[in-house]
Formats: sequence, structure tokens, C-alpha cells
Amino acid sequence: MLLAPAGNLDAARQAFQAGADAVYVGLRGWSRGGARGEFDREQLRLCIELAHAVGKKVQLAVNIIPKPQERQRLLQQLVELAGWGLQTVILNDAGFLREVRRKLPGLAITVSIGCGALNTDDALFYQDLGATAIVLPGYLEPEEIAEIKARASIQLEVMLHMVQEFIQLGKCWMPSYVHFAAAEPIFPAQRLGGSVKRGGVGTCYRICQQPWTLLKEGVEADQVVFPSRQISRVAELAAFLDAGVDVIKIQGRSLSAEMVGAIIGTYRSAADAWKCGQKGEWEAPPLPAMWTVQGR
Repeated sequence: MLLAPAGNLDAARQAFQAGADAVYVGLRGWSRGGARGEFDREQLRLCIELAHAVGKKVQLAVNIIPKPQERQRLLQQLVELAGWGLQTVILNDAGFLREVRRKLPGLAITVSIGCGALNTDDALFYQDLGATAIVLPGYLEPEEIAEIKARASIQLEVMLHMVQEFIQLGKCWMPSYVHFAAAEPIFPAQRLGGSVKRGGVGTCYRICQQPWTLLKEGVEADQVVFPSRQISRVAELAAFLDAGVDVIKIQGRSLSAEMVGAIIGTYRSAADAWKCGQKGEWEAPPLPAMWTVQGR
């Protein structure tokens, strides 16, 4: 399965037209990133209807960590959304995952990449909790994927187009400790609503991607930026599929609809070539710099 990001309805349409089997979306206040790339309830309903009309699926990223008093309200809303035809939810909290499994046994649950699963024992843990699939980062190697697949029956999603952050993806707590009250931002950074821990709370100024000043005895000695690199492993797609990857996932709900369509088209071509046995004949085209993921 090829899973595409969709920050708006146009991106969902482009993804489906380019060959995506499903899209994952955020619902306002429910996912990391705040207002960036999130749908309101009506847009989500329209997206589900669009997907069903063309034989595709929608996954909802509920990758926040809800407070205790929020859990029942979220469960009730998931019951309603399942009634709309939502088939899969992406969760970032192990305790809430267990509650959703008990309340909605027919709903597929994907473990968010923010849960930090990296190996077989992690996969087996979430499998025992009742998860349907688990998202693994694109910097794992096909051999590692094959080892997990040999022992776990849970579906494996690998995010093959993503940004590798200097800290484990989804585990940054910087916005919890750094807050800017000034009228003008201290850094000339892109302002993103929401925090990485809970959607709709706080603001992320992409602090990690601003120059950090190093002082030696009170004197500026250097400026550095924490490492962050783009991963786009379409050229190695055949090896990942041979290893048993069930879902190819693309990061980037902030990408434009046109970029989503182009990226999905490239991965669709690679997957179709593998399916037809053209592993050695198909060569991945170079990826344009404009395809760089700007956020989740």
C-alpha cells in the first residue's frame, strides 16, 4: 500500500490520482503541528467521501498525548468518525491505544512514528496491545525490516520520504521549555501552531533549525545548526518491498498538492516496476530539491 500525506482536500485528490491507496490527514487540534495541514470536521467528512468514491481509504492522525479528562471525549468522537466510514486511526499514546482498541474493536490502529518503535521487541509490544500496524523510520535498513517481519505479524509501515531530525522523530520537547513572549519572533523562523506533544497548544518556532551560538569563556566561538537531513529512499524501494514492508509512507502534510502528486507518482512507478519484476531495470529519477519535507 502507498500512503500519502494530505494537508488539504486538493492534496488528497492529487494523491489519489497519482496512485496513492490511502491518505493520512490531521483533524484540527488532534494532531502534532496544530493548524498546519489540518482539516476541520466538514473537510474530513468530504475527504472520507472522496476516498470511498474512488475505492481509497483515509487514515486520521490523532498523534497527540491526550490529558486524562480528554480521553473519553476523544473516544466518543472516534466512535462518530468510525460511523462516517473512517477505517484507520494513527495514535501516539500506548495507554490511549489500549482504550481505543477496547472501545472500537473494528477500527484499525496504526502506531505513530512518534512512539519510537525501532526493533522487533517494540513491534511485538504494540502487536500485543492490539495495534494493526506500526510506523518505522526510513533510516532503518531493509535487513532490519526483514528481521522484524520474520517474528512479528503486525503490518510494517516505513516512512521512506521524511526528514531525519537530530532527535528521534516525534520526541522533541523543546517547545515545552522554550517560549517567546516578545511581540516579534526572536528568530526569523516559520511559525507553526501547536506543539509536538499536544495539538493546538503552544507554538513551535523550529528552534532546532536556527543557529545556536557556542560560547567559550563568554566569547562567541562558533554557530552551529543541529543536523537534519532529507531521506528519500525511492531508489531502494525494491529492497524494502522484498524485506516485507506492507505500507510505503510519505511524510509531508505541509507539502503542496502538486508536490504530493509528483512524489506519489514517482513512488507509484517504482512500486509498479517492482510488482512487474523490473527490479534491475527501473532506475529512480533524482528528486528535486523542492520536494524537501518542511514538516509532518
